[in-house]
Amino acid sequence: MVGAALRPKPTSVAATQAKVMVIEDNVDSMNLALLLLRERVQVAYCNARASGDAFFNWLSSPQVQQNPSLGMLDLILLDIRIPRENGYMVLQKLHVLPDFKRTKIVAMSAYSSREDVEKMRLAGFDGFVAKPVSVKTFPDYIVRILRGETIWDLY
Repeated sequence: MVGAALRPKPTSVAATQAKVMVIEDNVDSMNLALLLLRERVQVAYCNARASGDAFFNWLSSPQVQQNPSLGMLDLILLDIRIPRENGYMVLQKLHVLPDFKRTKIVAMSAYSSREDVEKMRLAGFDGFVAKPVSVKTFPDYIVRILRGETIWDLY
């Protein structure tokens, strides 16, 4: 399945106006990503959930229902190995939701072989950032992704 071919081309957004969600079950990785998004990239909004279930529950929460623009995310950083549903399963669910047709969905994983990254590309991810995230390169990658550039981070 070549999921990326079915999605409209992502548009550009300034980092300072971007809304970003991190779906990551490792607390240290989650906190580092959030810190870098807030302090170095200076996104307008960022939040995190530890699983796909927690993310979809957040989407239907009173907080998002009362402020629907909050759920209109520019970027989702999605860990491949999360509890219950893996990142590929969450990606498939996101691809069928109209509100996420223009959201960039970037895989994050410690699995960074060429074969792993090719599998992510073919599944329809809009890019890949290797974990552990690099304090040096992560902020630049995010700014570039938000500008519409595709990043496939291979060590």
